[in-house]
Amino acid sequence: MSPLSPKRAQGAGAIDRRRNPERDDAAMKELRDKVAIVTGASRGLGPYVARALAAEGMRLVVAARSADQLDGVAARLRENGAEAIAVATDVTDSEALERMLATANESFGPADLLVNNAGTVTLCPFGQIGITDIERVVRLNLVSAMILTRLVLPGMLERRRGHVVNMSSLAGIFGPPYDAVYGATKAALVGFTESLRDECRASGVSASVICPSFVEEAGIYHEGRKYRVGKASRIVGTTTPDAVARAVLRAVRHDIPQINVNSMPIRPMAAVARLSPGLARWALRKVDAWRPFRQGAEANLRMGGKLTGLTESPG
Repeated sequence: MSPLSPKRAQGAGAIDRRRNPERDDAAMKELRDKVAIVTGASRGLGPYVARALAAEGMRLVVAARSADQLDGVAARLRENGAEAIAVATDVTDSEALERMLATANESFGPADLLVNNAGTVTLCPFGQIGITDIERVVRLNLVSAMILTRLVLPGMLERRRGHVVNMSSLAGIFGPPYDAVYGATKAALVGFTESLRDECRASGVSASVICPSFVEEAGIYHEGRKYRVGKASRIVGTTTPDAVARAVLRAVRHDIPQINVNSMPIRPMAAVARLSPGLARWALRKVDAWRPFRQGAEANLRMGGKLTGLTESPG
């Protein structure tokens, strides 16, 4: 799969904050035979991202907790001619992350690209979510990404080559109700990426953050539609897993700080949110933009938290 040209990327629903020409040293234009690690690779966006990277000739280490699904992902990559291994890993366990990196290094060598994709949502009113679920989701969505980045970064800096991609969300820009923990972790990933980019400036190492809107065909929005969770409002729109995967490729090849993968007209709203958060939130409330989150939370409560895998029954 070749990266999108700027014109085609617009058609795929991807916009970006333009790259800084001074950082072209960090652009990873040639991906063939480079080593990529993708977490959360067993389902959702993960298999799509892994497939797109493999199509560019990268050697893949796919990691996730569910071994059976993960083995299937790696097998399909190999069937299509890619070099790929599956390493069942609980990313919330620091020692497990170290073991996964050791396996990756033994198989392919050190990582050139890390895609921190593992994550989950809560879809629960904040006043009803369990304390253990708050801690679990923060650990999974944010802390694991920071720890894994910390583990690979020294080697990248020593080799003066590497890229970290953090999978955030439009929820990290707008902070939706009924999913406060998720939104907070995704906002933190945006800030973490910005800090990392500036810290690594001129080192040959960089970082990007990808912020998709509601994703059709895979993930919790797709699953929620089965439980009568309403369709995203027109102003927010949706995107596809393939568009997100192409955005990852483009961010790495051109060292783009942030790509918001979504359809119009939410694109300018993301800019408005930075300049005037109150105005942006007023506009989103007027079009009932939070309906899928509200209805998703209602469905999750009816199911005792099973829709999003809450470990404590909300209450």
